[in-house]
Amino acid sequence: MKRNNIFNSVTLVLLTFLTFVLKMESHIGPPVIHLPPPSFRPLCAPQLALVSYACGMLPFTPGSHPSPISPPPSPSSPDDDEGRQSHHDEGHQSHNHTRGHRHRHRHHRTSQEDNCCRWARDIDSRCVCEILVKLPLFLTRPLHEYTVVIGESCTVTYSCGGPI
Repeated sequence: MKRNNIFNSVTLVLLTFLTFVLKMESHIGPPVIHLPPPSFRPLCAPQLALVSYACGMLPFTPGSHPSPISPPPSPSSPDDDEGRQSHHDEGHQSHNHTRGHRHRHRHHRTSQEDNCCRWARDIDSRCVCEILVKLPLFLTRPLHEYTVVIGESCTVTYSCGGPI
């Protein structure tokens, strides 16, 4: 009986020990799950908001249209031409005109255009491509570029390629 008592005691201690060890092992930590490395995507919403705010202040000007072709001058005698030229020069003594010459005034970029251009250049192409991929299929291609013209002196091109 003494032997049986010792055996029961050892069995009880061993079972108690194993119970605590197994219990502790299960609480050490959750199972390790290997995740793929995070893909670093640009923060598109803030970038788009900045561009939208900066460019939203610019007036809308449709693309440059070709200037209308002026009708050819009517044939005239040399005497009529001199009379027209002298009449044309009245009030314009400071500079000369040649027939068909137009004054082209240089367009000065405004601070609004500068600001819009700066933010448009800073936006990540992936952000633009994510938006443009929602266009109808006939407007998109696997590899494509979109160009935005801001004013007369700022052109920004976004390159998109493959599925997004």
